Amino acid sequence: MSTEKIAGSFSSFINQCANTFVSFIKVIIRLRTGSSLPQASTNTCIVLGNGPSLKTSIEKHPEFFTKHSLVCVNSFSTTEEYSKLKPSYYVILDPGFWFGDGDIVNSTIEGLKTKTTWTVYLLIPPIAKQSKKFTDLAKQNSNIKITYFNYTVYKGFKGIGNWLYSHNLAMPQCQNVMVASLFLSVNIGFKQIYLFGADHTWHETLYVNDENIVCLKHLHFYDGKEKPDYRPFYKGIHLKETFNMYEVFTTFAKIFNGYMQVNQYANYRKAKIFNASEISFIDAFERVNMDNVNK
Repeated sequence: MSTEKIAGSFSSFINQCANTFVSFIKVIIRLRTGSSLPQASTNTCIVLGNGPSLKTSIEKHPEFFTKHSLVCVNSFSTTEEYSKLKPSYYVILDPGFWFGDGDIVNSTIEGLKTKTTWTVYLLIPPIAKQSKKFTDLAKQNSNIKITYFNYTVYKGFKGIGNWLYSHNLAMPQCQNVMVASLFLSVNIGFKQIYLFGADHTWHETLYVNDENIVCLKHLHFYDGKEKPDYRPFYKGIHLKETFNMYEVFTTFAKIFNGYMQVNQYANYRKAKIFNASEISFIDAFERVNMDNVNK
């Protein structure tokens, strides 16, 4: 081995040691902030992304969605599908939901409060306790069971990370709520996890306007087919600062790296994540064609 490679390996080892140490400090500080996750009573679940392709998947394979436990995210409660599909788990991670007060936040909370006539486990990080709107949900609707998960980002040696993950003490970086949803599905105990509506075609919808502001065409499965809606690409639903293009692609890289980490962890836990999205740019999981799946 060359001197350069030896120096590189040593530098990487030192960096991993430092990252592991810092992560342990964060874990210790936040040890008492989470609660136990609910445990799966079945083997299979479906994680619902809000990408445009989800509508096609539901229309083509309705029986598959009614057969298995469902995990939904973000503003799914505002859709007609929320009441029809009755997901058992609901994951929200974006701090904009705790610190924001716009239409998206209020309509999501209203949907949860008024539509939920079945048991739903609302999985949110402890920081959400700062939002009375969310903490009051369980009081306003007894069908909503709030569960706090430790969103303590771990970086360091893989083996130590797997142990912390399996004890709900840490998580990979979840730049996107779908990463968190898949991770939580593994820890809840599901062994077969099907992912739908994870199009992740954002790079195809980027646009820089005449004011040099990076904009994004908003596309969700529940959107209408009216003229594309290009809006400034804000850093959060409660923030007014927009991304620049460098930051956009750095963020995308973190999202896709998160999927790689979750897939590695799922394999460690002997769980399998299948990407069944009609359209998807995620390459971390095995792709499946639902026409060939034993339903």
